[in-house]
Amino acid sequence: MEKQMNAAVLHRFGGPEEFRMEQVPLPEIAANEVLIKLQYSAVSSWDVFEREGGYAEMLGLEPSFPYILGSEGAGTVEAIGKDVDGFKKGDSVYTASFLNANGGTYAEYAAVGAQYVSLIPKSLGMREASAILGVGLTALRGLEDVLNLQKGGTILILGASGGVGHMAVQLAKMMGAEVIAVASGDDGIDLVQQLGIEKVVNGRSANALEQIKALVPNGIDNALFTAGGKLAQDLLELVRNEGRVAYPNGVQLDVNTAANLKVSAYNGEPEGEIIARLNHYIESKALTVHIAKEFQLEEIQAAHEALADHYSGKLIVGIDHE
Repeated sequence: MEKQMNAAVLHRFGGPEEFRMEQVPLPEIAANEVLIKLQYSAVSSWDVFEREGGYAEMLGLEPSFPYILGSEGAGTVEAIGKDVDGFKKGDSVYTASFLNANGGTYAEYAAVGAQYVSLIPKSLGMREASAILGVGLTALRGLEDVLNLQKGGTILILGASGGVGHMAVQLAKMMGAEVIAVASGDDGIDLVQQLGIEKVVNGRSANALEQIKALVPNGIDNALFTAGGKLAQDLLELVRNEGRVAYPNGVQLDVNTAANLKVSAYNGEPEGEIIARLNHYIESKALTVHIAKEFQLEEIQAAHEALADHYSGKLIVGIDHE
């Protein structure tokens, strides 16, 4: 008899109300894959676009239903493919795998390519491990690969209390840059300050732009925008001539006003090389992730509704095994 597992599935793309908890077949692993018994899954901002069918349309995919969302999670190794080295059953691992054809991490198990799986560093708990890779990789890609941030440089980070943003402020500080952070709300300010950033402005305040200008009277060399909107457009004016601006794809930004700047949109796609770089920051620099709220997998609809609310850091779901 075919083994089954519990999963939150979609039978069509749409709103949070489309989720159903169902029994589905356990995914089979290929020779180069790892089967993970998941304990936690991240609930990420980009999951909304996937839930609505945005990626399927944009990339010309033909999804099969029932469809399981979720691109990152943590748990233990249940089985390994015959060509996989470096893992054994019971290992604590975390993964980030985007648009996985085997199904995502909103389930009891996920079959993932071994290149997207890593042993969890000893400094990181299972809960935090489930949420750190997607936002961590996106922040690291922007800072190191796109902006080429250097020690002693200055960087403005907008959306600093969000998932990618609170990773970015930590990483930029670890790289030796001077960080000017724009967070959201008093709780966002508190989080960024707890992460050791002194120059923080509440982006929701009426005079946010004036406050930021006062902190950077001579302008800035680099900017990472993890949020869009009017403030983002205004902040482009503070970047010096020939300065660099990076933003993850999905952030709404009109770059036509930035003719004298080097503006780059990018993807934070996971791959072995950048996961290894991020692991270095976690293990040796104590990079951490803030969990705003934990739901249970059965509460996935509420978790997705919470994505539209104000929160700092990341949302996750816990996965119980019967």
